[in-house]
Amino acid sequence: MKVLFLVPPETISLESSVPKALEGGKGYYPKLGLMYVAAYYEKATGNKPVFIDCPPERTSEAELLRRFREIRPDMVAMSIMTFNLLDALHTAKTLKKEDSNIKICLGGPHVNLYPQETLNLPYIDYVVFGEGEPIFTQLMISLENGSDSEKLKTIPGLGWKRDGQARINPAQTELLDLNTLPFPARHLVDVTKYEHIIGEGHQFFTIQATRGCPAACLFCDIRKTTFRFRNAESVVSEVEQLIEMGIDDLFFVDDTITVNKKNVVEICNLMVKRGLKINYKISSRVDMVNPEVLQALKRSGCYRIHYGIETATPRHLDYLEKGQTPDKIHRACKMTREAGIGFFAYMMIGIPHETREEMFATVDFAKKLKPDYAQFSICTPYPKTELYFRMISEGIVPKDIWQEFAENPSPDFTIRFWNKDFTEEELRALQDECHARFYRSPFYLLKQIAKVKSWADFTAKARMGTKILTSRLRV
Repeated sequence: MKVLFLVPPETISLESSVPKALEGGKGYYPKLGLMYVAAYYEKATGNKPVFIDCPPERTSEAELLRRFREIRPDMVAMSIMTFNLLDALHTAKTLKKEDSNIKICLGGPHVNLYPQETLNLPYIDYVVFGEGEPIFTQLMISLENGSDSEKLKTIPGLGWKRDGQARINPAQTELLDLNTLPFPARHLVDVTKYEHIIGEGHQFFTIQATRGCPAACLFCDIRKTTFRFRNAESVVSEVEQLIEMGIDDLFFVDDTITVNKKNVVEICNLMVKRGLKINYKISSRVDMVNPEVLQALKRSGCYRIHYGIETATPRHLDYLEKGQTPDKIHRACKMTREAGIGFFAYMMIGIPHETREEMFATVDFAKKLKPDYAQFSICTPYPKTELYFRMISEGIVPKDIWQEFAENPSPDFTIRFWNKDFTEEELRALQDECHARFYRSPFYLLKQIAKVKSWADFTAKARMGTKILTSRLRV
C-alpha cells in the first residue's frame, strides 16, 4: 500500500489567541510529529511513503490534486490540531471525491482529545490517538495483510469503521522509549522551505529531545504529563545529521527541556566536545534553569530561551497554577541575560478577574525583564484544559463549546475570548495596546538597534516589528 503523509492547505483554519497578522508572520514550522510517524513506518516496513507539506511548499488545492493523481496513494495520513481540523476535513472530502477508494487516517492533538467524535465525522476511516508511531504502523501492516475486524481490535489507540459502525479500541497505556525512535523523516521534505524570521541562522529546522511536562499550568493541554527524555548521544547525533543537511538554526520544540538539568548539560557538553557549530533556541520555565545549565547552553550555541511568564500579578499566577512568583521570574531572567542568552517572554492578558490596570502592569513588568521579544496572548480556554473546565464551572463559559465543535465542526465557528469584564473587541484592542506599549518603548527600540548584526538581521526584526505594530490590520 502506498502512504501519503499530508499537511493540508490552509484554507479555513481557526484564529488563535495571537493576532493573525503576527501568527502568519512567524514563518513555517516542520510537522515533526508526523515526520516521526513517517520515519517509524518507513523503518518498520521498508516502504517509502510520500510527504507533502502544503503550507511551506505553497501547494494549492489544485496542485495537491495534481500530485495526488500522480502518487495514487491508498492511505492519506494527517496529524491535526483543533485549529486545522476544518482544513483536514475539507481536504479529506476533496480527495475522497477524486478517489472514493482511498482511506483517510487522522491523528494528532485534536484526535487525542476527541477520538470518537473525530471518527464519527464523514470521510474519516481511521483515527490514531496517543503516540502514533507504532499504532499507525500496526494499522498499515494489518491492512497490507488483509486484516479483518478481529485483528484491528487488537491495536490499542486505534479507531476504525466497519459496515458504517465507528469503533474505538482502548488507549495505548505503555509509553515509548524515545531513544528507540528513528529520527524524523526529514529526507521526505525539502528542508529549505522552513523558516522563522527571528532566527539566528540561514536555514531553520526543529528537533525534539523530550516529551511531556510535569508542571501544572492551568491552560496547558499537557499539564502534569509524564516527562521522558532522550540520552545525550541520541540527541547530539541528530544535531550532527541536521548540520550535515545544511541546518544552522535549530528550535528544540520540547515544552520544558530543562526538567532534567543533568541531561541538558550532558547534551551541551557533548555538542561542544564534538565541535558542533549551530545556533539553537529552547523553551523552559523560570524555575527550571540555574547558572550551570545556562552556561552550558550558551557554550553550545543556545541564543534564546522561550519562557512562559504570563503575568506580573501574584494572584493571577496562582490562578493559573504557574508555581512561580514575580521574584523568581525576575531572578531567572537576570541569570539568563548574565549568561549571554536572550529570551522571549510569553505574556497573557484577559485572565479571569484581571483588571485593565493589571494588564498594563504586566507590560511594565515585561519591560523591566528586558526580553528580546514579548508576546501578549489573550487568555483562551482551549479544549479540555483545566482552565476550560474551571471557566465553565465559574459560569464564564456558558456551555461546552469545544465539544459541540468536535461533534459538528462548522466553518462559521469562531474562537471566543470569554471574559465577564471585557468584550472580545475590548480584549483585542487591549492586546494591540499592550504590544504597542512594549515595542514602541524607546529603551526597547534602542536595545534592538544596538544588537543588529547585519542587514538581514535588521530586515528580519523590522518585519516582525511591523507585524506586531500593525496587528490592528488583521485579515
